Amino acid sequence: MTDQDTTAGKKDPYDRTSSKRAASHLERLAGAGGKRLPIDLGAEHLAKLEDLKTAGYGATAANVIRKAIEEAHARIPK
Repeated sequence: MTDQDTTAGKKDPYDRTSSKRAASHLERLAGAGGKRLPIDLGAEHLAKLEDLKTAGYGATAANVIRKAIEEAHARIPK
């Protein structure tokens, strides 16, 4: 195995279950009333997302986005 084979994001050619795991994840998500939501971010928003992660706002991009949604929603007058 070379360094290129272990690069993050590269599929393991021996992993025969990734499609099944992804399908199972999406089924569980839909079953819980959730939805996968791909978004496009420009360079400026991507940099801000990385800054938030670096500052400890969230461990992952998904955590940062979820936390920002929760905090913004909590500020909506009821």
